[in-house]
Amino acid sequence: MYKIIIFDLDDTLTNNLENVKYAFKKVLEYRGENYTEEKFLKFNKIDEKTWSDRAKGILITPYEDDRIKKAEWLRARRFIQYFGKDNITYNEAVKTNNIYMEGMKEIVVPREDCYEIIQYLYEKKYKIIIATNGPLIPLETKIDKLGITKFIDTIFSSEEVGYMKPHSKFYEGLFRKAKIKSKEEMLFIGDDLEKDIKGGIDNNIDVCWCNYKNETNSKYVINYEIHRLCELKNIL
Repeated sequence: MYKIIIFDLDDTLTNNLENVKYAFKKVLEYRGENYTEEKFLKFNKIDEKTWSDRAKGILITPYEDDRIKKAEWLRARRFIQYFGKDNITYNEAVKTNNIYMEGMKEIVVPREDCYEIIQYLYEKKYKIIIATNGPLIPLETKIDKLGITKFIDTIFSSEEVGYMKPHSKFYEGLFRKAKIKSKEEMLFIGDDLEKDIKGGIDNNIDVCWCNYKNETNSKYVINYEIHRLCELKNIL
């Protein structure tokens, strides 16, 4: 019987694409450029590949033993790639990323039924945890703007340990912070097959896949699959 429900945040409880788009607009505004969809698609491709490669262990930073410098380097690197190393220094890329992070706080678009399902689980006496690969800076603000802070027991970011889902050290850090002892009591809910679902399976945690895009999965044996958050009421 589950007692602990762990949610991914970005793209599971939020529509993160709109969040990213808004933050990118703030970056272009800061740099005196006009926004176009073409520019956003270019940046978004770099952004997604950065975090995908990092989660797979393909992208290694010069600061593997320093989680703060590691996060700074990864985030600055995206803007160096986007603008070109001849057009932006590392320090300016760091500053640009700070503008981006502030933009990430300003607009948060919830998934349909987000508030209702979190409140429902809270009233059912589940311990609710948010565990994300997303950055620490906008994390609490995002959750607050969703209106669900009062329902959440623990908030955990990969930046706290320097490792992203699906890496086992992410889960070790999460378990320590949330004081979790029994994996059998946990259900991890997320939208990303290669991070949330693979991470749960690799670490012996039951998983629920939020398949919002009606994708095909032939790779992983999943405990539950939903297409809308309200379907969790059929499981929990």
